[in-house]
Amino acid sequence: MWAGKSLVGAAIAGLVIAVAAAPANAAIRDTRPPTTPTNVRTTAVSQTAVTLAWNPSTDNVRVRNYAAWAPGASVVWVTAPQTTVTLTGLRPGTQYNFRVQAWDGFNWSFPGTTDATTMPDVAAPSTPTGLAVNSAPTASKALITWSNASDDFGPISYQVLVNGVPSPNVFDTRPAGSPIGPTTTVWVRQLEPATTYTLAVRAVDGGGNVSSASNAVTMITAPSTDSTAPTTPTLTSANGGGTGYCPEELWLRWTASTDDAEASTAIEYEVRVNGTINEVVPGAPGTITYTEQNGTNTVTIVAVDRAGNASATSNAIGVPVNFVGC
Repeated sequence: MWAGKSLVGAAIAGLVIAVAAAPANAAIRDTRPPTTPTNVRTTAVSQTAVTLAWNPSTDNVRVRNYAAWAPGASVVWVTAPQTTVTLTGLRPGTQYNFRVQAWDGFNWSFPGTTDATTMPDVAAPSTPTGLAVNSAPTASKALITWSNASDDFGPISYQVLVNGVPSPNVFDTRPAGSPIGPTTTVWVRQLEPATTYTLAVRAVDGGGNVSSASNAVTMITAPSTDSTAPTTPTLTSANGGGTGYCPEELWLRWTASTDDAEASTAIEYEVRVNGTINEVVPGAPGTITYTEQNGTNTVTIVAVDRAGNASATSNAIGVPVNFVGC
């Protein structure tokens, strides 16, 4: 019995000695976060940058760093006690919700926040040049090319003016996701047969600034006696391809249209994504097309015969997509 007690006592004594031998400053993980940075505010705002300042956080040990960021902007770190930072690479005329958090080496504080809107882009793009009709127009469409505009911020889109009015019936031949070159080539569609048209192009930047119109070209479409539109297609399915990268796939199926003067293989289907012609499919009632727009893409189909007669727009289906890139 006494031997057992001696063993227990020895074990306890050894534990006491081991604890006593541990260094007094042995590391213990800090679990208390710094206080939230307060009075987060802007001190300077430009078209592409915002400078923030804030009141310092406190901590039971010390504050090591601050991180400043916003959705859509990069994270910028500064070393305490610095309490100001400039975030760059922002978009003009865009509202951001900026957050500042303190870091003590183990814990993040809650964020202090402030909203700020960058200065707007007020400069219009340069004027597109060299507009030309590539070949003789058909009864319903024409292929045109121009030299692209430039802009201080972009992105640049283009309006094709048909007799002075922006046309919604334009199909860009550049595949989605491919690089933008020095020129743009598009089909202008759903024109009337045997009709004189004047075309021009203007550029629009991301701030909504519009350039002057390009040089104008005049053309005459070929004649046709067909004046009856194809039947309206029904969009039966529309789904995202799920690649997760830009451009994202859209898998589409629709019912075939019929026409009084054309074989089914001669009917062209305009695949419209968010109202813009994304692809033109000859004859077939389905395709895999691509989108460069994140979020919900609204898809519709329009059937068009060779005379330019267009059916009513099909039913619409919204396709949610979420991808990286673009």
